[in-house]
This record gives sequence, structure tokens and C-alpha cells, in this order.
Amino acid sequence: MTVPRIAWLAVALIAFVAVFYAFRFTKVGNTSGWVLWEKTMKDGGPTVGWTTEWEPLDGFDQLSDCQQSGQEVIQGARAFMSSGGRKLVAVRPDGRSAVYSVTEAGAQRTIDYRLLCFPGPFDARPNRT
Repeated sequence: MTVPRIAWLAVALIAFVAVFYAFRFTKVGNTSGWVLWEKTMKDGGPTVGWTTEWEPLDGFDQLSDCQQSGQEVIQGARAFMSSGGRKLVAVRPDGRSAVYSVTEAGAQRTIDYRLLCFPGPFDARPNRT
């Protein structure tokens, strides 16, 4: 049995689109001028100590846009940081970082939340070997 010509065209089209998107997203990831990174440092208590997590959030062409986005995220998170057993301790003058405390299982923990802008190719996460 032979495969109809339309099926081969469909397979070729799907393969072309897949390759196109693979190259497109690779290029976009490498061309962002600035990346907004989320850095969360948590006080895990006396047995765990401080932990740090890094996550990229978004890419920007201009540093000023990246910094403004960080300020907007903190502004939007302030209500969360002041509710449900959490207490907003401080927002730093740059407006892109805040410290709040939370009570979990009867113990008070501190969370230092920062939004930092780094050049596009920089990866803030520690090497995981």
C-alpha cells in the first residue's frame, strides 16, 4: 500500500514547522538584552538554614524596562506579603526587592525576595553537577 501524496506533504509541512520553531525559540532566548530573574532566599530554620532559588521570569530589550517590570511585580506582590500569616518587613528603595516573614508550624521564617536584571546570556542559577 502506498501512502497518499497529501500525507507526505503533511509530514513535510509538520517537520518544517517544527524545525522553524526550534530555531526561532533558540534565537529569541539568545537575543534578549536583559533577563528579569527572581531570587528567593528562605530561612528554613536552625536545621535547614537559608536556601536560595533562582528563576528567570522574562526578557527585555532595555534595562529600564526590565527594572520597571521588577518594580511592578513587587508592587503587585505586596498584598500577598501582608496577608495570611505573612508580614511585610521592608521594601528596599529600588522597589525591586522585599523582605517578609511568615509563620509556619508555629515558627517564624524570613523570606527575602528580589527581582534582578542580568544581561541575556548570563545564567544566575548555580551549576548543578
